[in-house]
Amino acid sequence: MKTAANTKSIAISFERLTLTLAYPFGISYGTADESHNILVKLNYEGHVGLGEASPASYHNETPDTVLAVLGEIAKKQAEILGEDPFAATEVARRMDLMVSGNYAAKSAVEMAMHDLAGKICQQPTYKMLGLSGHKYPMTDFTIGIDSPEMIERKTKEAVEAGYKMLKVKQGTSYDREIIKCVRKHAPKLPLRVDANGGWNVKQAIEMSKFLAENGVEFIEQPLPKNALVEDFRLVRQNAAIPIFADESVCRSVDVARLAGAVDGVVVKLAKCGGLSEAIRVIAAARAHGMQVMFGMMIESSIGVTAAAHLSSLCDYLDLDGALLLKDDPYEGAEYDDGYLRLPERPGLGVQLRKH
Repeated sequence: MKTAANTKSIAISFERLTLTLAYPFGISYGTADESHNILVKLNYEGHVGLGEASPASYHNETPDTVLAVLGEIAKKQAEILGEDPFAATEVARRMDLMVSGNYAAKSAVEMAMHDLAGKICQQPTYKMLGLSGHKYPMTDFTIGIDSPEMIERKTKEAVEAGYKMLKVKQGTSYDREIIKCVRKHAPKLPLRVDANGGWNVKQAIEMSKFLAENGVEFIEQPLPKNALVEDFRLVRQNAAIPIFADESVCRSVDVARLAGAVDGVVVKLAKCGGLSEAIRVIAAARAHGMQVMFGMMIESSIGVTAAAHLSSLCDYLDLDGALLLKDDPYEGAEYDDGYLRLPERPGLGVQLRKH
């Protein structure tokens, strides 16, 4: 759906964005060979801000729900988007008042607002946010769930490609074999593990000891999304390595609930609603003495680069979504010897890839 641009206000347009993965990508929820995202554009006096929604069914969003929310925003764009391209936080508040949840859809709009503002000022988003000069950590590269033969192939290719650290998906009946296979071909690389809620308390504690013996740094989301806080606390108290919460923490209000029950939280734009809320999640985690990892869904360089603008606020990065694609239609942050180097172009710094 598209709307005509109005030079006196912000106009929204949006369309489906189908991304094909280099390999089928498996997690405990299932396996996919495509990511069905939504591209958002905000037009203001000749400037175009880009945003990307990457909905996940386990966060109660689909491409259709995103399109429905964006359609409502388009109907009320004068009321929701207004005439001020620098009002990203206020636009986010209006969207929250319009509809609850639907954070992937809201994230795409707020992301595009930041891109728009930066383009108008001719400054990168991270500088607009006052984050210039900060250092940022390396990002990992994810090995998704697959057959042992494909795990071996993916690991070999990751090592040959020069990736500096790996994240390994778990939540299968052969998790230990996966780790042994990865360690065989990447004996010295730092490893993280993400179970995507695939274990119970006993499994999580037992696996933590095995993972510690194999040099794994920490575990993401060992328990299901809606597991009891007491269960997370029990795992943390008995685990051999730190525990991070991902699916269980979406917004800043979720952080305090798990304080003392996990060692860190995973922030994602698609599950929190945008850069402004992501900063609040990070601040809440710091206030409770937690570490922070910035992650993402399977996204193009639009979503990756938007997240990368906040990377200096985090301890760990898992921003490899675009690296997993067969053909990324956009270019933005570039992988360079373990780091995602931000472009110095205005706004998010993302542009169509030249073929």
